[in-house]
Amino acid sequence: MSLDITAANATSSGSYLELWPDGTTRPYPASVINFSSGADASNSAIVAVGSDGKIDAYNSTGTVDLVVSVNGYFTSAGSTASAGGYVPVTQSRLVDTRDGTGAPQVKIAPGGTLNVQIDGVDDITDEASVYANITVPSPGSSGNLYAYATGGSAGQPVVAYKSVTTSQGAVIPVGTNGQITLKNGSSTQSVDVVLDVYGYFTQASSGGGAFTAAQDRLLDTRTTTAIPANSSISVTVAGHDGIPTSFGAAVLNLTATGQQNSGYLRVWPTGQPMPSTASVDNFQANTSTADLVIVQPGEQGAVSIYNASSGTIQLIVDLQGWFSIDGNDDSGALTTLPPVDPSETDLTDAPTDPAAATSQPAAPTDGPSGKAPAVLYCDPGGVYHPTHLGGRYIRAIGPFQSNYNGTSNKETATFTAEASGTVGISLSGSLKVSLNELVSRQEATYGINLSASLTAKLGNSVTATIPPHTTVSAKYGVWRRRITGTSYYVYSNCESSKPSTVVSYTPYTVGWYTWQS
Repeated sequence: MSLDITAANATSSGSYLELWPDGTTRPYPASVINFSSGADASNSAIVAVGSDGKIDAYNSTGTVDLVVSVNGYFTSAGSTASAGGYVPVTQSRLVDTRDGTGAPQVKIAPGGTLNVQIDGVDDITDEASVYANITVPSPGSSGNLYAYATGGSAGQPVVAYKSVTTSQGAVIPVGTNGQITLKNGSSTQSVDVVLDVYGYFTQASSGGGAFTAAQDRLLDTRTTTAIPANSSISVTVAGHDGIPTSFGAAVLNLTATGQQNSGYLRVWPTGQPMPSTASVDNFQANTSTADLVIVQPGEQGAVSIYNASSGTIQLIVDLQGWFSIDGNDDSGALTTLPPVDPSETDLTDAPTDPAAATSQPAAPTDGPSGKAPAVLYCDPGGVYHPTHLGGRYIRAIGPFQSNYNGTSNKETATFTAEASGTVGISLSGSLKVSLNELVSRQEATYGINLSASLTAKLGNSVTATIPPHTTVSAKYGVWRRRITGTSYYVYSNCESSKPSTVVSYTPYTVGWYTWQS
């Protein structure tokens, strides 16, 4: 269950809340939200429900009022309702009203609203809701911020912000024209808003990762060593609670406490460049704050967390669950939707012969942007980092075939490949490594088998059931994964060329796609 929780009217000077499925043991230690008397506090959580459809809540000290709002729910394994899978995207800042990013450079007026375009941005498509981190920078006094589907009702507040900078992760439904609406709940003050996007939930029956609930404390630096100022730590998620080495995203609750100064956290896949803008869990000195994040794993199934402050902090990381990479089926099973072709118009078919696939691309023509000390030396060469695993697309070999059943009974039809052919990698952007290196890095990051090229052979067949008065069509060819990454060149003085965004369609299997109309 995806929830927004607000703690109000607390009597304790410092308390925390735990949530867990009714009928099970309280998973101590595991906190969801930290709060104190004098100001409301809010956070999001993803919690499994008990067999009776209930969750339990525990308040550590004092008394507190709770407001619990439901964003949505995840079906149990084997359910026929499979829409709503999670798709992570490369972290990006969609809105910052302080500098005019994605919106006018003006605060949201008291009671005012701001519409934000989600569909079509940052590879987001066919979305039902978006997962984002919302920050209200230095509002001056406490208040509420609403986030909801454009064209719908505001419902309950998503962020109960304090007088200081406040941030919170949220699952926000997407409405009219692929937009969400942010509303300032204050009747007296204008506020700035920052919106960082991390992923989305699909409204399709395939293409997103399935959720598995798990509660576990992965890190508590209070028992080890505090994180120094402007430093990062890596937390391994894979291997805990049955989580495989390769998975789509981890649901983590980050709690910062014991801070010497104000600051914020950044979280990203280990082994990839730290995001330059996206942030979570803005905190003040000598306070405890919590923020939910849904983040892609990096090398060894780990995530990196950066302390963006000038003092040490203690950090607690609690696992709430994880998403698989996706739930697509390439077995040739019948679907009601025709295959989707890539929308990109600037794709280049990369060479598929072994010599070309293994040859190193030429070094860039631009030079280093600066000079490093003579003692500093780097081995020059290209670098490539996958950042987002996208959808599956089939490149057909030969024309698609169709068969119409004009009877009142179910019929079967066998489709046979009428041609053979080889399909390689198509890509856009400036790739600074060989195709073999690109494939190797993608396989290591996502744990799936990929190839520089695959061959679909003449005579392969598939049998499909045709409902009465229905046409079934079939395509045979090579399935490819859409993978976004960044590539750049490192020079001998350790300077780098400007990173290029590379979109590749990388082959991974040969098969059929069948659909009815």
